[in-house]
Amino acid sequence: MHTRPKLFVFDMIETVFSLEPVRARMVDAGLSSSALEVWFARLLRDAFAITAAGGYAPFTDVAQASLATVAHSMGIDDLDTNAIMQTLQSLPAHDDARQALQECADAGVPVVALTNGTRETTEQLLDVSGLAPLVRRVVSVADIGVWKPAAAAYRGVLDAGMEPRDAALVAVHGWDIYGARQAGLSTGWCSRLEGVLSPALGPADVEEDDLESVVRSLLRSDSEPA
Repeated sequence: MHTRPKLFVFDMIETVFSLEPVRARMVDAGLSSSALEVWFARLLRDAFAITAAGGYAPFTDVAQASLATVAHSMGIDDLDTNAIMQTLQSLPAHDDARQALQECADAGVPVVALTNGTRETTEQLLDVSGLAPLVRRVVSVADIGVWKPAAAAYRGVLDAGMEPRDAALVAVHGWDIYGARQAGLSTGWCSRLEGVLSPALGPADVEEDDLESVVRSLLRSDSEPA
């Protein structure tokens, strides 16, 4: 059961911004088209391992190291990882992102962007895409000192005096949904990326096919008719 959110917490990478330009740059560098998924999964695996062991490493360090190891596994040891990492600074917003954020604004519910990436890059992406006016503030896990899906990452964005249940996470990743739920937040999952929410990580309070529908459903409390 969820109540109408007083704060929306949006994941950024893959939820709001597409990684497809990174795929194109990888292919140009000689990697396979599937290298994007392999790299991102390796990045998350390594970051989650560091977090579970009680450590912390910056996004750029983990992302670049995992990129080099994936390239090596594909027979490329001289990959220009800097060139591929620079692509992360010019990611386009998904088609459903603007309207979803506008729905939040129209409802008078502020939005916090919570990212495992860097705050500077995220702010730049929001500025270039024109979405910055729809986001009250950007929080990187670097500001908190722990990666999502650790509970502290989600609780670290709450306003003073706000209970976790007053906020709702919007994301396309099942692991993000699990982490936010464990932290006490309401959760809205968009199926655009994964297609099916793993039973091991779900359920979410709301499950829809696009971000706009996720926001609209979360704005309806369980006490209101659909």
